[in-house]
Amino acid sequence: MKVGKATATIKLKGNYEGTLTKTFTICPKGTTISGKIAAKSKGLTVKWKKQTKSTTGYQIQISSNKKFAKKATVTKTVKKNSTTKLTVNKLKSKKKYYVRVRTYKVVKGKKYCSSWSKSKTVTTKK
Repeated sequence: MKVGKATATIKLKGNYEGTLTKTFTICPKGTTISGKIAAKSKGLTVKWKKQTKSTTGYQIQISSNKKFAKKATVTKTVKKNSTTKLTVNKLKSKKKYYVRVRTYKVVKGKKYCSSWSKSKTVTTKK
């Protein structure tokens, strides 16, 4: 199935009458962070596995909070599905960060996202 919304209709026959219609949201296949995250001076570089089938791009979240609380989290968007690396600068030095990634696909102006990958940690350098 393609990413987006799909509808299934069941019609009953014989001794049973009626119809049942269900709508499903089909999300793109997810991705994972590949290898370790490279720590830099006040920054980091994250690489992930390429997922070009049924995706438009990727979203990467960097957070100083393990649970990715809104105040401590920054979301970066990569609009090309062929890109598999992102370098983030202007972070605090010698601080622990949590990173996770997911894929997204835009269909008829609506964004459908996969689930987040498992988060990985990195401590930035001085």
